[in-house]
Amino acid sequence: MPDDQRFDAPQFDQRDAGGGPRIAILGAGFAGMGMAIRLREEGFSNFTIYEKADEVGGTWRENRYPGVACDVPSHLYSFSFEPNPQWTRRYSPGGEIWDYMRRCAEKYDLYRSIEFGKTVTGIKHDGSQWRIDFADGAVVAADIVVSGLGGLHEPNIPDFAGADAFAGPVFHTANWRDDVDLAGKRVAIIGSAASALQVVPEIVGEVAHLDIYQRTANWIAPRDDYGYPGWVRRIFAAAPWLARAYRGLIFAMMEGRFPAFLKDDNRVKRVARRQFEHYMKRAVKDPELRARLTPDYPVGCKRVLISDDYYDAVQRPEVELVTSGIASFTERGLRDKVGIERAADIVILATGFKPFDILERLDVVGPSGKSLRQAWAGGAAAHRTIMAPGFPNFFMLLGPNSALGHNSVILMIEAQVNYIIKLLKNASWPGALIEPRPKAAAAFDAALQASLQERVWAADCGAWYIDENGRNYTLYPHAVRQFLREMKTPDMGEFTLAAARAPVARLEVAAVPAFRVFGES
Repeated sequence: MPDDQRFDAPQFDQRDAGGGPRIAILGAGFAGMGMAIRLREEGFSNFTIYEKADEVGGTWRENRYPGVACDVPSHLYSFSFEPNPQWTRRYSPGGEIWDYMRRCAEKYDLYRSIEFGKTVTGIKHDGSQWRIDFADGAVVAADIVVSGLGGLHEPNIPDFAGADAFAGPVFHTANWRDDVDLAGKRVAIIGSAASALQVVPEIVGEVAHLDIYQRTANWIAPRDDYGYPGWVRRIFAAAPWLARAYRGLIFAMMEGRFPAFLKDDNRVKRVARRQFEHYMKRAVKDPELRARLTPDYPVGCKRVLISDDYYDAVQRPEVELVTSGIASFTERGLRDKVGIERAADIVILATGFKPFDILERLDVVGPSGKSLRQAWAGGAAAHRTIMAPGFPNFFMLLGPNSALGHNSVILMIEAQVNYIIKLLKNASWPGALIEPRPKAAAAFDAALQASLQERVWAADCGAWYIDENGRNYTLYPHAVRQFLREMKTPDMGEFTLAAARAPVARLEVAAVPAFRVFGES
């Protein structure tokens, strides 16, 4: 970028001494918290995190179903700058991850910068600033909006025929009902993917009977979970370099799996498939059941799952695996597509989430009057996974095509955060507007989509990664190392840096009754 067009960092530093740009961070999960911590480290002090709930934690606050855990080892599924030598297990349970996040919020003094109970309903830019509307009637203004809402937080509730007729409780795993006693009941669980694999082994010994409604089979690998003895945790605490080396080893092992996601045949793919098939053959003795549990698509086309005890649970005498599909709910239970009705007292929906539901309950409108929903009519896309042309100063963490099938998304979040910080430090405040050039964004997306066609996800297996038009808008098509390289330093030629025009009527406290000027008390 020519020197006479560059907004130099020193100009920002001078401005920040007086408060800096007003930054609104949406969501207090890993993404929002990571953004806030790095902003403060870099001298951006004028920010507030808006969180819909009453505590930090995101998905790890909301998902409390039995057996909830992460499928990435905990020493890697954590902030690189905040290692936790006290993880109790290789794959720590969800409650332990939530505890870690609350400790981070305390340590980095985030609570004073969070407003809880704030559900965003609309975001609109007037050419100068963003106006953010909340469900409680409050309105705030911000120069910069960073969405840390993620791509999977709105439960997917299928529209089953006759659902209103069922007499018993029906709830999603993300909205677990602690008040519903499963003991001695006939339970139906709809779904057989990630959350079901965790729930089923936990409840199977409690219920009288369990029907598992499987739409498609999944490739399942052994979890190989184990606890860390106290002496190991003490060594990690006393020798942080050793904990970092262990984290690096986990990263290398997970990164080594990436060739399994290439479309063309290779040794890693062949070895992986043999391992999956060997595990199933060893764990499931009944050939007929094993056939129904065997996927008919390549390894990796849909999310690869891990479990040490699901196969054991599904073979218990009180469990039935139903693969004939669901025709409808009835008053007494569920009727499958061959006409068999199975009684149920309780129905649990393990049906996942709506991908990239950032726009499910809110709309983002740029200065042209065009909404992000309209811009994404042909499919969600974001330049460098974080921004869309026409929406200045609006950044997305874990935006389109930044999810992974083989490694930790915390690595992606941290790379995106650092990239955004560098963009901000290349701008002059107040009044800078940053957005990707349409041509650069189109070229980035075209290259991304071309690479995705060479990956196993391009196979037609009904994966949630793919939208109704066959476009993969969720996954990054390369190894994490490449993402880290690409996100190390922004090419400012891919972005426009302009000065905001003076607003026709800048939002003021007196003009909007429920309004609080961002950053003021």
